[in-house]
Amino acid sequence: MKILFDTNVYVAEALLGRAAERMITATSAARWRIYCSTQILDELQTVMLRLGFARRLATLSQDRVRRRSSLVAPAPSRHAVPSDPHDSPILRAALACGADYLVTNDRHLLELNPCEGVEIVSMDRYLHIIREQGLLE
Repeated sequence: MKILFDTNVYVAEALLGRAAERMITATSAARWRIYCSTQILDELQTVMLRLGFARRLATLSQDRVRRRSSLVAPAPSRHAVPSDPHDSPILRAALACGADYLVTNDRHLLELNPCEGVEIVSMDRYLHIIREQGLLE
């Protein structure tokens, strides 16, 4: 399986910890491939700084994401998120890596489910999926 987690999953991991962290850890333990893009890494730092996190913690979070994922560089594409163009790079990254799942809590992306073979699911739905697979208790 190939998974792309949206920025909001990594922010949830930093803020709330447990659920998002367990989800990402279970995905890694299952040897499912986790993908990320430079846009997600940049956005993670921007959002964390905006939320008041120290720059050092934002950088450590970026490093943690880099270690657990393979970087994908989406090529220019016709694919877009009409209701929020700022989300288009996330969609393009998921399509570029051939993700089975794009995990996000962004309603603009969720509205597009499915898209070109990529299942776009919420964090709650993804937790349910990995529980069904026996990857999470």
